[in-house]
Amino acid sequence: MTATTVGELRTLIIAAAPDAAQATAVSGCPTDVPLDTVMPFSSLIALGVIVAVEDRFDIVVTRPALQTAFDGGATLEKLAVMIEQLRGGGA
Repeated sequence: MTATTVGELRTLIIAAAPDAAQATAVSGCPTDVPLDTVMPFSSLIALGVIVAVEDRFDIVVTRPALQTAFDGGATLEKLAVMIEQLRGGGA
């Protein structure tokens, strides 16, 4: 997982949020903290993020990849690993 991918995720999450103010906590949270504990409506925001991730990284987010990333709570770390794996970069 690269810091660059995490940084881009932070930006995408804030941009995808219906209310950016509610998502700003993601800008400084630890990468291994479940996003549900960081911001309200993280599950809804995640749907917008998936579309943004597909667009930004030119990947298709598969159901198995998404299930793995959300298992036990989605974190920036898990999402970054998912992106890198879907791009063919491994874990």
